[in-house]
Formats: sequence, structure tokens, C-alpha cells
Amino acid sequence: MEKQCPHGQSSTASAGAALGVPSYDVDYYADDVIRNPYPHYAAMRALGPIVYLPRLGNYALTQYAEIRTALQDWKTFTSTLGIAGDKPGCDFLLGGGSNIVRDPPLHDEIRAIMARPFAQASLKGIRDQVREAAAELIARLVKTKSFDGMTVLASYLPLTLVTELLGLPEDGRKNMLHWAAGAFDITGIQNDRGKAGIETIKEMRDWVVNIKPASLKPGSLVARIRNLIDAGELQEQYFLSIMNDYLTPSLDTTISATGHLLYHLGRNPDQWQLLKRDPSLIPNAINETVRMSAPIRSFTRHLTVDYRYGDALVPAGARIMVIYASANRDERKFPDPDSFDVTRANAKEHVGFGHGIHLCVGMHLAKLEMESLLAELVQRVDRIEVGEPTVVLNNSIHAFEKLPVTLHS
Repeated sequence: MEKQCPHGQSSTASAGAALGVPSYDVDYYADDVIRNPYPHYAAMRALGPIVYLPRLGNYALTQYAEIRTALQDWKTFTSTLGIAGDKPGCDFLLGGGSNIVRDPPLHDEIRAIMARPFAQASLKGIRDQVREAAAELIARLVKTKSFDGMTVLASYLPLTLVTELLGLPEDGRKNMLHWAAGAFDITGIQNDRGKAGIETIKEMRDWVVNIKPASLKPGSLVARIRNLIDAGELQEQYFLSIMNDYLTPSLDTTISATGHLLYHLGRNPDQWQLLKRDPSLIPNAINETVRMSAPIRSFTRHLTVDYRYGDALVPAGARIMVIYASANRDERKFPDPDSFDVTRANAKEHVGFGHGIHLCVGMHLAKLEMESLLAELVQRVDRIEVGEPTVVLNNSIHAFEKLPVTLHS
């Protein structure tokens, strides 16, 4: 791929596909595509590293190499014009000031403040707490035997631990999942789900700006942000944006990945037995899950310059969908990509948590939670049985709403 300097007036994506870019005519945010997107990803990859989606007026990156390169090159693929699949969504998200729609240097300054409590070294202090909570949960569920894996297991640690870490008042804790779902609907397009999401996030923003500092748990993450503001180390104007980023992505991605982990281990008993024989494979099993079932389907970027892909020149200003879930099943990078393999040598090279400067801030906490659950399961459970899942109809999050699970011990 070769970057080109801007020259004259460039047409926008809405004017049609650039010469040499194949089109793929699908309603990317339709219910049936959300329920089973993988054949569409494969079809798009087969057309080339970039395709044009005429129903959206967007380009889409489909293959691993191009997606990883784009995520590393924030100067060319900017987030500052929004990450949603349409302009109304982009404009609305920009109004909330999330750090995901910032580029350096401001992005780096805010991220350093946000990410410090989620660094691996910082999480050592809660490691025992997470493992104890996981042990208690799995011990209880082994006795229960059959349950809904999403509401009872996958949601448990995020809803108890993350909300406790944030230290929000009770009304904030009980609304976090609702708010997060709305935010991820907006990052798609403003169909009925996206429009409802906008109203949901307006409600969240109103709640955030009226938080009373005295209602926050002392020593919590949100109390820490308020203390930094009071000490003059952070400007008040960034409180809402940090709260956006703490409240909306911190639950759904972990819950999604945990649900898919249960599903893959239940549907692949040979892989489950490998884990039981060799628990050192647990971290790789989690990476393989995120590779196969990326929690976030795609976000978008905008080109700051004309960009050449082979014989195609895509114009500056074009909206580019970065389809993480397609990259993670690219056969050019991952042999036999539709197979779940806990021994896969390059599973950790997935982009399911993003890549580059916008890599998921809470990735290490999510992995800690899943590793703790899996460590208890391999000790206590002989076989995981799963039924047919129900997929959540969300524009951006790929997750199960329900997953019947039976633990055989």
C-alpha cells in the first residue's frame, strides 16, 4: 500500500466506489447479518483487502495485514472525525468527547491517566480478589449444574468487580449494561437501534454531569478522577469523556468474550480436554476465543489523505470500516481460521481488542477475569455442555444474549 499526497478536490465515499474497488452489496447492520456475519466477512475478504459497501457509502478493510497497518497509522486513518458507521453517529460521539475519537497528543495524555489502574502491575492488587470471586462462583455453579451462561456466569465478574472498582452510586451501577449497549449501537448506524442508543447515551451523560462527589466510593477509579480534577492535574472538561470510556466499554466486551469462551469449549470437547491436561494453555485459549469471536465487529476511521490499495485510489475523507472480526479469520494470517485451536501458535496476534494507540484499555482486566474463571473450571468440571445460543441484536457488539450451559463434574 502506498500513501498518496492530497491533490485537488477528492470525491467522498458517498459518490460511489473508487475505480478498482470491488463492491459488496449487503445490509451490514441487518438482523440476519448480525446473527451470522462470518460468511459475509469471508465473501468480502475474497473480493480483496478493501471493498465498498454501497448501502452505507463506506469502504471496509477486510484482511488482516491491511487492518493491522491501518490501526498502527493513526495519522492517515484518523479517529478524530468519529468511529461510527454513519455521519450522525460520528457527530454524536464527537460531542461526548470519548478518548477513542482523539488522536495524539491529547489522546496519549488522557489515556495515560485512564489506563494506569488497568495496567498489569496495578492489577496485582486485586488478583486475589478476582480469583476468590471466580472460585466462589464456579463452586456454586457446579452445584447448580444447568444455567444461562450469559446472565449467571459471563456477566458475574464484570458486574461485581468492575462496578466495585468504579465506585459508582447504585443507580449508575444498575444502568451500566443498558448504557453500554446503547453506546455500541451508536457506533454502527442510526437505524432504530442506533437512534434508541442516542437517547440512552443522552440519559447517561445527564446522569454523569450530576454525579455528586460525596456519592462516590473512596479510593475508587471515579473518585480518583475527581481527585485529580480537584488537585488541578486534570481539567474538568475531560470528566465526561473519561466517564464515557469507563462506563460504556468496560462490561460488554468482557461478557461477550466470556460467553464465546464457554461456547467454544462446549462445542470442542477435545480442546477442553487439552486445557484440563495442560492448564498453561489457558491464556492462549482466551486469545483464541477473542480471535474467533471478536467482541466488536468493527469501528470506522476516516482517511486524511488519498490512499492507494494496489490499483485502487481511495479518496481523502472516505469513511473506512475496520472489520476486526474479519481480520481475525483471515486465512492469510491464521491457517484453518474457522477452527478453535487452543494450541494455535499465533492466536495472540489477533486484533480482537484492537491494535495500536486505541488498544482496549481494560484488556488486562478482561483477561484476568477470564483466566480466573477458566482456572476454576478446569479444576472442577469434567465436561462443558452448551445449547444453541441466542445472539444479541446490537450494531457493533457480537455477543450472546442467552447460552444454555450444563457443567458435568
